[in-house]
Amino acid sequence: MPTILVRYGEVGLKSKRVRSRFEAALRDDIRRKHASAGVPCVVSSGRGRIYVDSDDWRSSCELLSRTFGVVSFSPATKIGSDLDELITGIVRFAEPLMFDGASFAIRARRSGSHPYTSLKVCEEAGSAVLDANASREARVDLDDPDVEIFVEVRERDAYLFSSVLPGPGGLPKGTQGRVLAFMSSGRGVAAAWLLMKRGCTVVAACNEVELCRPLSEWDNGIRILSREGDPFSQAKAERCLAIVLDWSIDDLGNRGGLKGGVPVFYPLVGLRDDEAMRLSERIART
Repeated sequence: MPTILVRYGEVGLKSKRVRSRFEAALRDDIRRKHASAGVPCVVSSGRGRIYVDSDDWRSSCELLSRTFGVVSFSPATKIGSDLDELITGIVRFAEPLMFDGASFAIRARRSGSHPYTSLKVCEEAGSAVLDANASREARVDLDDPDVEIFVEVRERDAYLFSSVLPGPGGLPKGTQGRVLAFMSSGRGVAAAWLLMKRGCTVVAACNEVELCRPLSEWDNGIRILSREGDPFSQAKAERCLAIVLDWSIDDLGNRGGLKGGVPVFYPLVGLRDDEAMRLSERIART
């Protein structure tokens, strides 16, 4: 089974202390999602990467695609970082990917101390793959290859992969405060999702449970309340630090800002109606 190599973005820009806390939150969220889906897994980390080993890597990929804080991920083959073992492993990895007349490129990077450079890996692996696929008339093309083989050498291990799949990015769940999102349409779903992407724990105030279903695909622990009464009183009762509304710039101009005992966020204020609806549709499809 492949190991899934998980990358994060702005988490890595935080101070050492905050970064450690955010990495732990991301690992915990990955474990929670797998446990909820009934997919056993082992989650570990090191030097800017998180590694997921599970009994069902395809299900793991689906879960990671909906995990905030994950920028991208790749199902990877793990081998040793000894140069001879590495070259042999790359040739074997490339074999099922190559076809007659295929062009290819080796993209290598290293982390740690090794008796070779990344360029050395590319040169020797490229030559070995060419020799192994001479009968297929394989050729190297660094600009627009048919097949890309990525190599990440990290201390004693190396990871080989051919695809980079996107995650939603943002910050891990629970790294920011608890907010109350009022929803009556797809715009509200989009507004709540944007706060979830910033690491907030969202409590949904909504009279239509079905409307919140897309958000439960991203956080199956989301709490749903009836949309009743004064929003500031509800926010305080739910121990929320802010309120989230789906207002547009026109709404804000016509009504004026909502003021009360907690801050109010308007995450869609910079989006047109069609942009907000496209976002809510994409959230529901993912």
